[in-house]
Amino acid sequence: MGTFLLNDTRHRHWIEDDRFTTCVSYNESTKFSYHAINLDEEAVSSVLPVVMLQSGIILGPSFLGRIKMFDAYVTGGRGMVFAHAASTIGGIYFVFINTVKMDKGMIPRAIKKTYSVSLTVFIVPLLISLVVGHREQYKIPRIHDQGISISFVASKCAYPVLVDAISELKLLNSELGQLAISSALLHEILGLLRLLMAPLSKAKYRSVAIRIELSLCAMSLFTFLVLWPTIQWIIRRIPERKPVKDFYIVAILTGALVMAVACDSMRVNYTIGAAMLGIVIPAGPPLGSALVEKSEAILSNFFLPFFYIHVGQQIDIYSINNWRAFAALELIIMAAYIGKVVASILATTCFRTSFRNALLFSCFVNIKGVSELVTFLRWRQRELIDVQTYSVLVLTNLAVTAIVTPLISVYYNPQRRLESIAMGTLQTALPDSELRILCGIHDEDHISGIIHLIKASNPTEMNPICAYVVHLVELVGRAAPVVENYSTQKTKAMANSTDHIMRAVIKYAEGSNDAVTIQPFIMISPYETMHESICKLVKDNCITLILLQFIPPNEETEGRAACLHGLNNNVLGYAPCTVGIFVDKRLNNYSNSAKPANFCYNVAVVFIGGPDDREAMALVSHMSSNPGVRITLSRIYLEENLVEDEDDKCLDEVVMNDFMASNFGNPNVVCRRIDANDSKQLVNAFRSLVSDNDLVIVGRQQPFSSRLLEETKPWVEYDELGIIGDMLASADFAEGMVSVLVIQSVRILKKDPKTVKALSNSSSNKAPKTVKALSNSSSNCDIDIRTLGKGEVEASDLRTVKMYKLNP
Repeated sequence: MGTFLLNDTRHRHWIEDDRFTTCVSYNESTKFSYHAINLDEEAVSSVLPVVMLQSGIILGPSFLGRIKMFDAYVTGGRGMVFAHAASTIGGIYFVFINTVKMDKGMIPRAIKKTYSVSLTVFIVPLLISLVVGHREQYKIPRIHDQGISISFVASKCAYPVLVDAISELKLLNSELGQLAISSALLHEILGLLRLLMAPLSKAKYRSVAIRIELSLCAMSLFTFLVLWPTIQWIIRRIPERKPVKDFYIVAILTGALVMAVACDSMRVNYTIGAAMLGIVIPAGPPLGSALVEKSEAILSNFFLPFFYIHVGQQIDIYSINNWRAFAALELIIMAAYIGKVVASILATTCFRTSFRNALLFSCFVNIKGVSELVTFLRWRQRELIDVQTYSVLVLTNLAVTAIVTPLISVYYNPQRRLESIAMGTLQTALPDSELRILCGIHDEDHISGIIHLIKASNPTEMNPICAYVVHLVELVGRAAPVVENYSTQKTKAMANSTDHIMRAVIKYAEGSNDAVTIQPFIMISPYETMHESICKLVKDNCITLILLQFIPPNEETEGRAACLHGLNNNVLGYAPCTVGIFVDKRLNNYSNSAKPANFCYNVAVVFIGGPDDREAMALVSHMSSNPGVRITLSRIYLEENLVEDEDDKCLDEVVMNDFMASNFGNPNVVCRRIDANDSKQLVNAFRSLVSDNDLVIVGRQQPFSSRLLEETKPWVEYDELGIIGDMLASADFAEGMVSVLVIQSVRILKKDPKTVKALSNSSSNKAPKTVKALSNSSSNCDIDIRTLGKGEVEASDLRTVKMYKLNP
């Protein structure tokens, strides 16, 4: 393998490369692949802690630390005192920040839904490890007091570690990722209870244990009676959409250190103090997000590297010389890991998942990280374990994490499930049935546009609309994504953006005479994986149309707009139903009244052909029955318009005939024919659409090979809008004041020739003779004006445009 000749009418190239081993496709663009497995960027980034630990091992007594001069001037110098202090601060802030990011309201839901899986994955490996440890721990020196603790730590899944790893792998929205996070949340609660009760079992004197527990109770009361009201007072003083004062941020971060030092002075794990303060700080905006944004970067890039290096420096590979103790300790640890695999297979059977996913779930819960390392380092500093035991614990956790993380990245791809789902389209929706629309809203400014679009779709008691209004919020200051119903019953002292959005749409629905039903949701997720949650919501509720907002970049939203464009493209690529990208140029400048009697909405429609244009016509058919909507349909014929599929051409004629037949005699519907012979005429035709119209509807893609469309491709700025949508949404048209709705039909559904034939026959039976004659007639003459029935004729630029009003 090595040399290939690509030879067709348009391509002739020689490729000489021994790396190419597999030909994926041979078409206009031939692609080749290697047999090697390439780890993506997320898999590499998730192994960075492993690299930092290796750096610490190299600096420690295992390698460079054995050199006396290096040990005296580097590892034994004053600089290492600062490094050790920085590592301790890194551990404290890691626990604090991740506790702040924890969604406290998620705890009851997680316990209720996944308690069986969580307890199974924890208890089974713990029992197996304890049984093995009872037989083997006598072989390990100085471990009798820590044998149960080692089994507990090996069996527990640390919530901060798992969330951090899943976030780096971009699997927060996946089913296995969310199941693992819910399980780890219960494990974290059990671990916190164990730390609180540990003094009673380990203190040599009962009086000392009682004093420690009383101190912990006093600190807990101080946290909830003093710190929690203080945090709420700070939140109330933060203006909406304004940054949090740096004084509050510094005071809270300092408070985390003070709480940790107080716990350490009571001979209790210092992470408890940081966790206590983190629990009373609500996740998300305004305070939680500000804390995370302003401290996570310095934590990840400064303090945690010192922590990893310090942990690695305590490892001495040469201390592992008692192989009997080494084998016994490995048996105890591996018993817990293997127990998790067995427990995962047993527990996930109730979810009816596959054996492959059960094994992958066991990989998730076997991930170890900072939380475990903090525990091991504390044991070593208090001399509860010797150097060999510490080294084996850290190296085993390092090896297991380095193995399971790339395995998850390579073998778990939740995107494949999205590709196999297909819900339906507007064309396949049954008449006189409920139309379900998912409206994704980012800002309050776009509420009016969405409401007017729903009004224009003609919701009635016979044809109701169920709008799933979802406030899309970026995951900042939280650990896990949230998709939940918005509760209208809760009363809040301060209304946020979500409250304003939901109140507006609910108020509109209440005045619609039961024609519109609102299902309010809030979705908090990273923009990179938000499309997975959207597609799951669509699947669970059989939604037909997704409406997403297009936000153009400016000085204020440049970074956010890029993320939103990525979100739109992901939804377009994986959505199991029709998708509409709404470019709302008017924002709140809608002049017509909110009352249905005064509603007036002018809509222009561009029809060139293809599945996207046909889907746009299906939405326009809903609008055409609304007496307050005036529709101008422009059928554009392009020169050298080569249709790639004859079925598309047949379906295009069917859709046009059906629309004209159903709107025969409708004074609010005007049909035009436009012949475009060059790009100038095409642009002039589009310019004529935007005058006196509130909305222009167009399909995203046209399956044609036309010279005119190819000429405009280099000018496309936003791919999610398509060629024509991008042109209409630009500021050059109508001074950027006309809104545009770009429609894309579902890409998963395949055309069925039998369906095409059936639609053709049904259309032939329903269309009047005048409409059939109009669609079949040629238009070679310069002036071609026809009247349908007694219709009034309008004409403009008669060489390229023919306009018809369908009046009887």
